[in-house]
Amino acid sequence: MRVTHSLLHTDDLARLVAREYAIAAPVKVSLLNRGFNDTYLVTDAEGERRVLRVYNRDKYWIRSESDLRFELDLLEHLAASGLGVIRPYQRTVGDRLGRLTAPEGERYFALFTYAPGKPSYDGTTTAGQWREYGAGIARMHLEMDAFQTGYDRYHLDEGILVERPLAGLAPYAKSDRAAADLAELGEIGKRLTGEIHRLRAIHGAYGIIHADLHRGNIHLSDDGRFVTFDFDHCGFGLRAYDLVTFHRGPDSPEEDRERWTAVLAGYQQIRPLSQAETEALPALAACRAMWDIGDWLGAADRTGDAWVTEARIAKLLADIRKTASGGADQS
Repeated sequence: MRVTHSLLHTDDLARLVAREYAIAAPVKVSLLNRGFNDTYLVTDAEGERRVLRVYNRDKYWIRSESDLRFELDLLEHLAASGLGVIRPYQRTVGDRLGRLTAPEGERYFALFTYAPGKPSYDGTTTAGQWREYGAGIARMHLEMDAFQTGYDRYHLDEGILVERPLAGLAPYAKSDRAAADLAELGEIGKRLTGEIHRLRAIHGAYGIIHADLHRGNIHLSDDGRFVTFDFDHCGFGLRAYDLVTFHRGPDSPEEDRERWTAVLAGYQQIRPLSQAETEALPALAACRAMWDIGDWLGAADRTGDAWVTEARIAKLLADIRKTASGGADQS
């Protein structure tokens, strides 16, 4: 019987880490989460923590080993520049990327520094701190401009942000109502594609981005320093897209709107957006909502698809109507 995705035993992974990296043994490994990769907490004999990622196979945005090496080289570049990001470890053989044999076939792995601090979802984070984080995103984009590598990475174009999610939803739109909702999403998608093309023509608007800067991928250390991790979705895209996970319309809760205002202001202070980019932020937030659906559909063979209902399609349409119009629901 074939295997789509296996969960590797933590004792075996502990032996792998002890063999592959120069860290103090014995090593303890425990599962942190399963998602688009399997992520483990690694604790050495001295109590120091690290994070092991075992990459999943057959992800739509990973075309070859080159994509993985691009990510690790990018993190090394950003960390060496003094930015608050995790850093990949060298294996004892001198490479950052390793391979292991799993029941489903070959899988890659990498070990990273542990992001210290607490999740940014903690309610004590101030507007001033979020402003500094926005500035940090801008500094990261500037350092990404200076990044050079011989490896390649995918592009978050209209195919990834719009066309792929809509194609993935099509089999679930079985009723006339759902088909009509999907057709309207398709019309909105055409407008979003036009925005993507228009923005790409602006000098400096397109480059390497993190592409998944939600608050779950950010920790705030005890000394007030933000640390960003999970660059698994990084690629080439619109720089303003990296901001829209924080985007909130005028009918959002005050705390969310204040956070968004602070992040945007901090970014603009270091790397000002053009007027066209600023005006397109609601449209890019709509792209983000559409992409998120397509992203999870891409993992349905491992995580299931019971959540993809016609009601979910209707909610996506309502959310995108509101987001793309800047917060005013025009339904």
